Amino acid sequence: MKRISVYTRGFTHAASYYRILQYTSKLGNVDITNRFTVTDKMFRKYSDSPTLLCKIEYHLMIYFKNFLNFAADIISKPDTIVISRAAVPKVCVFPIDLMYEHLLKNTQVIWDFDDDIFGINEITKAESRLLQRYSDQIIVTSDYLKGKLSKKCANKVSLLPTTDGDLTVSDKANINRQREKTYGERINVLWVGASSGLKHIKNVVPALDNAAREVSEKLGKKLTLTVICNLPLKMETKYLKIRNIRWARDIVLGEMLKCHIGIMPLLNIQRSMGKGGFKLIQYMAAGLPSIASDVGINRDVVSDGETGILISDAESTDDWTDAVLRLSSDLENWKAYSRNSMKKWEEDFSFDRNLKFWQDILSE
Repeated sequence: MKRISVYTRGFTHAASYYRILQYTSKLGNVDITNRFTVTDKMFRKYSDSPTLLCKIEYHLMIYFKNFLNFAADIISKPDTIVISRAAVPKVCVFPIDLMYEHLLKNTQVIWDFDDDIFGINEITKAESRLLQRYSDQIIVTSDYLKGKLSKKCANKVSLLPTTDGDLTVSDKANINRQREKTYGERINVLWVGASSGLKHIKNVVPALDNAAREVSEKLGKKLTLTVICNLPLKMETKYLKIRNIRWARDIVLGEMLKCHIGIMPLLNIQRSMGKGGFKLIQYMAAGLPSIASDVGINRDVVSDGETGILISDAESTDDWTDAVLRLSSDLENWKAYSRNSMKKWEEDFSFDRNLKFWQDILSE
């Protein structure tokens, strides 16, 4: 049986879970060892309150856990190692740099990342050089991220979107039952993300507040924004009700099934180019129409006018208001967007499609 070591930051780290860990128990015919580089408790602490002391503790934990992880895999060499994003962010130094290179040179290496880890300085130049040199296969979400790699890597790069197997809905015929009951009285807008993305949602709250006024005056409905995040969105609004829910993986689907519109605003900045459109893919899995900024990969994920609406100017109050009104005015129109969203997810972003990709790549 093929032996595989998977290096991630654990189940709480979203990229680690959605890119590889949600598949590992379903791969079959392989012996997988998860090499977590931090504990869930430490990752939550680092995400919620990244003080200087916390950052030091976080990276020291990564250093010493990887020392033990690398030593274990050097002593009992696996057939394949999978590296999620960066195994040793900011701490690729002696002696683990030498241990890391020894391990990479002597095993099949699959490197996966879903964000511009170079632009946000998540990966050191030393580790980047090692992974580009020794990886047998590199998996990314977009051509933009592929372009961040050396041209020598081009022939070993594969594209794979990030999806969410926990949002697979078995009873698709009744998926909109709760939404349809509330549609005539209120429209629930949803944003799901980490605290690092709050700057994007803050940018459009004034537009959503204006949309809430228009929805009330023209349609007689209330507009609510539900924010599912590890930290709350704190902004003053006049018409828009903001509802904060602390993120937990097992509550997301239930909240999505109460909502009518999912949003993914992005500031038109360099870092946004590396995003993989994961929120939009999550919305589609649950049959949720979306409104998104026409930035980066969003324009590839959203079929404008079919699964959602793209906004060319992230700061345009009128554009966001018009988009909200379009999806709030006509139930039959909204249901068509919902059906198209589920159909596109099944065709392009389904869990089973991604699972087969990992089964194929790890069995080679």
